[in-house]
Amino acid sequence: MKRLFLALVSIVCSLFIITGCTQTSTGDQKEISLGFTPGPYSDQVKKAVQPYLEKKGYKVKIVEFNSPNETNPALTNKDIDANIFQSTAFMESYSKENNAKIKGVIQVPSAPQGVYSEKHKSLDDLEDGMKIGVPNDPVNLERALRILEGIGWVKLKDNVNILTISEKDVTYKKKNFKLVPLESPQIPRAMKDLDYGIINGNLVISSGHKLKEALELEKTPSQHRIIVAVRDEDKEKAFVKDLIEAYHSPEFKKMIESEEQFNGFVLPDYLK
Repeated sequence: MKRLFLALVSIVCSLFIITGCTQTSTGDQKEISLGFTPGPYSDQVKKAVQPYLEKKGYKVKIVEFNSPNETNPALTNKDIDANIFQSTAFMESYSKENNAKIKGVIQVPSAPQGVYSEKHKSLDDLEDGMKIGVPNDPVNLERALRILEGIGWVKLKDNVNILTISEKDVTYKKKNFKLVPLESPQIPRAMKDLDYGIINGNLVISSGHKLKEALELEKTPSQHRIIVAVRDEDKEKAFVKDLIEAYHSPEFKKMIESEEQFNGFVLPDYLK
């Protein structure tokens, strides 16, 4: 009987040790999945955030999606625990359209949108009939049109709605050029067929180019900077606090300052 009791105790202890591999003594999550589209935000995590979390005992799974349209559904469906690919404005637009309960918990170093061309070396080359590629989703289209407004190519109506903005909100064009709406990832691949393209910075880098090649870069406002997003129900969990801590770490700051690919990124206040 005593031997049977000791055997049962041994089994229970073994089970406790096994389950303890994925949770702390308080039940906090120790295995997390982070979702991205391929590019610099994934690189930031792999180079500094993931190693920091692993030192704290986490198992970190990196999940890359080919399309940004897949990334928020994966978060709301609990296939991943956080994603790093979108701005506050994009998240709020998605949440409103899909009744999604997700929340941004920290801004990360963000690549600005810019004007690029493979055919022209100057913005002064603009002529009638030229084709200008712009993102087809309202949030990134608003960014693009603000850049064009800033360089004097267009004027917009007052108080345009960022969630519904379209070419109909353009009241003036400097030249009779054509705006060509495309999915953001398609614009870098379509540049040979365009005179100019307004490209999100992360897509510039993932296509093998550099931000300094831009003919004009936006001054990225806060609502268009990239964030870490989590489900609203998880925002106070330990893994979220540790994820934020990783971005605030000296290791992350050193990596951002030393890696050439992040030159020109807009830095959050905690890295200044």
